[in-house]
Amino acid sequence: MRFQAAKGLVALAVSTMIVVTGPSAVALQVIAPGVPVNEGAVVKVLHGAHSSARADKGFVDSKLVGSLCRDAQKHADWMARTGQFVHSGMPYWEVILTGPETAEEAIHSWMKSRDHRKILMSGGEIGFGHAAVDGVTYWVGLVR
Repeated sequence: MRFQAAKGLVALAVSTMIVVTGPSAVALQVIAPGVPVNEGAVVKVLHGAHSSARADKGFVDSKLVGSLCRDAQKHADWMARTGQFVHSGMPYWEVILTGPETAEEAIHSWMKSRDHRKILMSGGEIGFGHAAVDGVTYWVGLVR
């Protein structure tokens, strides 16, 4: 009986170490080809709001890119799953946000920040992702 209990504690300790020392957000860069793109209503609203903001500044519309949406969605899902609010380290310009409940509020919040606005205006290709858990929404924008 004691052996079984000790064995269970060792298994728990090992699994806890694996969780604590698991891969960093940078490891999220590998995205399997053919993963469905999140081009749902929210992503389309984000893209529309982004394009409007670009037009207000005299820029042409941005192009919504499937691979960027997949990467952005994967990172948003990861942040929601782990509760960590960090940049992914992917090779794109990136904006992240937590808090706003709507796509319009997310774009508006990014556009109020000089640095985030500069990133969102920098490239012609964009991808968005969002995820919500326990009343917290995570937003990701990737630009190239």
